[in-house]
Amino acid sequence: MQDQTLQSVIETLSQDDKIGVLLVAQMGATPQEVQLILQTADYDAETYTITTGDTFIIRCIGVEDHRISVGLFNRLLVTHEHPVLWNYNEVFRQIYFKGTPDNIDGLMLELNQLYGQHYGEVRNLAQDINRMAPLETILKRGNGLLGEMARPMAEKVKALFERQGLEVNLLPSEQEDPPFNHVLLVMDDSFVIAQLFSADPVEGRGGQSS
Repeated sequence: MQDQTLQSVIETLSQDDKIGVLLVAQMGATPQEVQLILQTADYDAETYTITTGDTFIIRCIGVEDHRISVGLFNRLLVTHEHPVLWNYNEVFRQIYFKGTPDNIDGLMLELNQLYGQHYGEVRNLAQDINRMAPLETILKRGNGLLGEMARPMAEKVKALFERQGLEVNLLPSEQEDPPFNHVLLVMDDSFVIAQLFSADPVEGRGGQSS
């Protein structure tokens, strides 16, 4: 169940005349805690003026990855459903293939595009491919371990290879199943992947009055 204060901030920033201002991103009390201090603000499109409103601290607990830029942002989103979460929430599969594609360069391009479509700049193909040899060499060899990927991506790669006439088997990984479900918080181009998010108003100057 989502934190009610955080949900209220999300709803506020969903309004057309509202924007957010990320003021500070700092480490919390534990090594895997990040704290975000942000303000809501009113934006007047006619006069191009910004009037700041309430201030909140968002605590990100159990952080696994983040990319944060302070400054203005338009949207705040928290979701359990996004491809960048696959590598934290899903089991992994080893991908074994058999057969040589007619167009190796074309297949490599499609693989990179597949990753880009789902992971953006957060994750790239090289992180999951068998590192014993270059990808081109692996494909020319015509069989063996392609790599190890989160199951949803492994299934998409399997479908891509099968469209090229290759045989693919997905085998269980030796990696342990993920112990926790992670959640994604997005502020435009900034993001945090963590186990839990909560928010509290900041009292006093620049925050809410008591």
